[in-house]
Amino acid sequence: MAGLLLSAGLRVADLVAHLLPRSAAYALADLIGRSWYRLASDRRRLVAANLARVSEATGRPAAGPELARLVRRAFVEHARYYLEMLRIPHDSIEQIGEMVVTDDWERWEPILRQGAVVATLHLGNPEPYGSFFAAHGLHALIPIEEIRPRALFEFLLARRATGRGVEMVPLSRSRRPMIEELRRGGIVAVAADRDLAGGGHPTELFGATTTLPTGPASLALMTGRPRMAAACWREGPERFHARAWLVEAELIGDRRADAAALTEAMGRRFEEAIGLAPEQWFGCFQPIWPDTGPGQ
Repeated sequence: MAGLLLSAGLRVADLVAHLLPRSAAYALADLIGRSWYRLASDRRRLVAANLARVSEATGRPAAGPELARLVRRAFVEHARYYLEMLRIPHDSIEQIGEMVVTDDWERWEPILRQGAVVATLHLGNPEPYGSFFAAHGLHALIPIEEIRPRALFEFLLARRATGRGVEMVPLSRSRRPMIEELRRGGIVAVAADRDLAGGGHPTELFGATTTLPTGPASLALMTGRPRMAAACWREGPERFHARAWLVEAELIGDRRADAAALTEAMGRRFEEAIGLAPEQWFGCFQPIWPDTGPGQ
């Protein structure tokens, strides 16, 4: 019964997000985000602790009214992300791709057409960037976390698998498809700013040590494909700006040491990306560093 109620509620939300005019839909998302900020005290403290560390490292105010405004904005931006997950997939790949402005596309397109491992992060909304790839005839495979309840996972998977050129696979069954995709010259895009599986490489992020997954680096080393980091942040309702970086490090031929070096280099790129729009880093809604997690 609970699953049926959830499915029905999700269908209603999907319908409302799709049918509302864009301005009204975003106004509703903003209202929900501000209400969430006021009501979710534990989550608010976690986001504040994470963003205070980012702010301190990037020269922004790390306390007081300025930080409070940044945290409040983070809740609004995260609510906008959920709205976009419901609303944008109703558009075509070409329409979604037109929502994205990219930096240096002429530089990155030839590299991507040979196949690449792209490390993304929970910033803004990375999914329109995947649609931008698809609109340019590129194929991308994206492993996704299997969340609970199952009805929610299946609903989101159906909305996020946006059609030709973009394929999403459950994370637990993604290893072989990722390797095959890279070996035939495709793109594998992996969200890598959170160490979901545990056992990642200790990496400094904004002046404190966390762990980041070595999977993107290991995939690139295994298949000989280039390593890239990418971010796509929101500049307005259904308007996004995307940027990519090469992830490079001095390699010594030792697979484990090379994966560690590339993961640390990826962390530097992530710092640069998050610094562009820290209020849109919805990774900060989860524990990032040991001393900013629950109970701290």
